[in-house]
Amino acid sequence: MRLMYRRYGRPAADAVSGGAKLAVGGGIALEPSGPAQPRARARGWVGLVLLLAVTAAAAAQYAAGPAVIPVAWLAVGPLLASLVLSPRVTTALAGWALLLAAGLDAREPGRPGMLAGHLSVCLLLAVFAVVNSALRTAAQRRLSQARAVARVAQSALLREVPEEVTAARLASRYVSAAAEARVGGDLLEVVPDAARPRWLIGDTRGKGLPAVRLASIAMTSFRDACARPGLELQEVARIVDQSVTRAAGEEDFVTAIFAELDPGGWLQLVNCGHPPPLLLTADGELRALSPHAYATPLGLHPGMQPSTFTVHGGDRLLFCTDGLLEARDRAGRYFRPEHCLDTLRDPDLQAAADGLLSRLTAHVGRKLDDDVSLLLLEIAPTPARTAAPGVPGRQAVPDRSALTLVSASGAGA
Repeated sequence: MRLMYRRYGRPAADAVSGGAKLAVGGGIALEPSGPAQPRARARGWVGLVLLLAVTAAAAAQYAAGPAVIPVAWLAVGPLLASLVLSPRVTTALAGWALLLAAGLDAREPGRPGMLAGHLSVCLLLAVFAVVNSALRTAAQRRLSQARAVARVAQSALLREVPEEVTAARLASRYVSAAAEARVGGDLLEVVPDAARPRWLIGDTRGKGLPAVRLASIAMTSFRDACARPGLELQEVARIVDQSVTRAAGEEDFVTAIFAELDPGGWLQLVNCGHPPPLLLTADGELRALSPHAYATPLGLHPGMQPSTFTVHGGDRLLFCTDGLLEARDRAGRYFRPEHCLDTLRDPDLQAAADGLLSRLTAHVGRKLDDDVSLLLLEIAPTPARTAAPGVPGRQAVPDRSALTLVSASGAGA
């Protein structure tokens, strides 16, 4: 399974492919995707084996006498070489095969027409091998250039997620299931505002460049809206929805969840058709932060209703796209994050995110069917709690008998 893997911060062992990767200067560390190409040493061995095989076949033909096998079969070596070796090596092997074929035909007098036919077939196959190798190499070069452009585009879209914001620590991961492309339709953006950090995680319908374009528009609009002073989270979500609606096609949409963390111990969410985040409390309880009513995705005119939850120091929150929740094993069983509580409780937040991806790939056991984005967040201890945002006079409950859910009208859940 070939995956594109992204993480930020310090180097760490890749739970997917075992390599160490580092995102330098906010960039993204990427695994080569698509069919694995032989390394230089492996290609050298392939060329040597084919050279020896062609030579051995010619020697066997010479020792066995005439008319055992047609000399055109010597062109099989160059044909195989054209699948993996460079045009220069393929040409050298084709020339050697033609030379051996001419030598074998020269020792068979009396049949000039047949000998010419054998050499002509061998020559045509050798030329075909060289042309095939040249075309394959050119296609690989174009694909590499397209991958490089896509990598730059992805790096510009998925900006660096800080490991710390006000009142929380963060760990973000992105895994692409694309075999050839490095660009997916997931979006993840964190605005580390000094007062109340905000973030957006979502998933666009479809894949490829149209999905990337829509994701770029959503994230850019989110950044711009957060930069405007005085806007509530619900208003930010409406601005993003307007931008997505203008850019989306008739069947395009974006599932998204907007979040804002108040250092006083409040988490406000606006959910637009996205899987709700999971809360793992400091005492080990896991629950979904579901809204009163789900809104439709962005681009489909959602009726947005913010929900406010209390959070405590040591709580952890898992925001993810449906690629994580809908991943199945070969028996059709879904991946269940609630079965990974020991991994999510890892004291090292970065190791917890890596461990969750490792559990995911072990569960699936094959190529992922969808991109996966996740944001794992740990709430820092808060010295005092303030009133819930948008609900004057509402105080946080000191115990954790239940989460406090506040609708837009201020009624508790």
